[in-house]
Amino acid sequence: MVFIAYPQRDHKTWEFIVGDFYKNMSIATDRYYYLYELNLKDTIKISLRDPETEKWTKHVEFPGLLWESEPDGYGGTKYSRLTAAVDVHRSVLSNEIIIESDYPTYGENYEATKVVGKIIEEKGFTPLYYYSGNKSIHIHIFFDWNCLKELDLSIQDQLRIIFQNSKLKFKKKFIEWLRAKMISCWDTNAKKFDTDLIRATHLIRCELSKNKKGYKTFLGYSHKDLSFVPYICNESNRIYPKLGEIRLSHPNNVSILVEEFIDDLQKKEKKQKIIRKNNSLNQWIQGNNKETLRECVRAILSEDFKKVGDGYQRAMFILLNELKKVYGEGESRVIINDWNSRMEFPIKGPEIEYRLKLKSYSLSCDYIHKFLKEIGIDVSRKCKGKLYK
Repeated sequence: MVFIAYPQRDHKTWEFIVGDFYKNMSIATDRYYYLYELNLKDTIKISLRDPETEKWTKHVEFPGLLWESEPDGYGGTKYSRLTAAVDVHRSVLSNEIIIESDYPTYGENYEATKVVGKIIEEKGFTPLYYYSGNKSIHIHIFFDWNCLKELDLSIQDQLRIIFQNSKLKFKKKFIEWLRAKMISCWDTNAKKFDTDLIRATHLIRCELSKNKKGYKTFLGYSHKDLSFVPYICNESNRIYPKLGEIRLSHPNNVSILVEEFIDDLQKKEKKQKIIRKNNSLNQWIQGNNKETLRECVRAILSEDFKKVGDGYQRAMFILLNELKKVYGEGESRVIINDWNSRMEFPIKGPEIEYRLKLKSYSLSCDYIHKFLKEIGIDVSRKCKGKLYK
């Protein structure tokens, strides 16, 4: 496997990653124990990529392929050891926010990171800045849930009512909202940032893992620590990447922050009520055609599809072709955006608008059944098989 360096294949990479544990210069060791510590806080999933085929391993719980062992055939092991993995991605912690700008050059990403970093730091957050090893800078923020103990009792009561005493639901929504605020530079949209990282299933490049130019390395705790040229650490220049010590973030005034969160929730709920009202009116005007949707298409709209967490692009293609035939473009836009929201925004808004304008196709049930079966959903017995032409 190429995603694990072997001494006989690439001695230079092997030597650099394995390093010298006794001199505290071993990427394999430092990265393993860093992930080990993270895994104590949250269950971490990892994936490794083959740089020759660009294929990834399945998302598996830590340590996965980072730890290699050979059974001896008698119920024991011949040996067990760390592997010199090159490209490793990991899952995001439940209290972690990651921000990455979306520009084509390092210089543009450097400027964007300085802008959002200044805003975040002024609000009291303690970010960790990492050079990605290619053209961007990653900002990691680990939120300190203990700071919520400072909230007024009236605010705590509001949260209990809104989230029906579910701490898990509150934490998930709050972190999503907080990250959306950060990547919008607090509703100013001063710079553009990657929105894919808002999804819980999205993996990120692990600290100390190799990218195109070098290894992901720690830069500092302030936007003032950033280098205006890439800080490249690799085998060629013999500069070892570094890890930053995790510091939990405690905003300056958590009560004001949570009040803003509640206010935005209420505005969103009001907007959704208006959409639902308009949606009902559209259905009344056009006729209630929901029952005419094929079972295999309705499976994509279901909660079962959400649990799969994959295949969103092809699912959107199928949905748009079916919905436009049944409801028309206007109603299809409402339904597809609602579906995208429930799936936790895997598709960007401009892409939905672009695909809404494209030509529609008649898709057979066999085509849809095959797609669903590939991702683990079998509707062949339930589907009525009606095809619109």
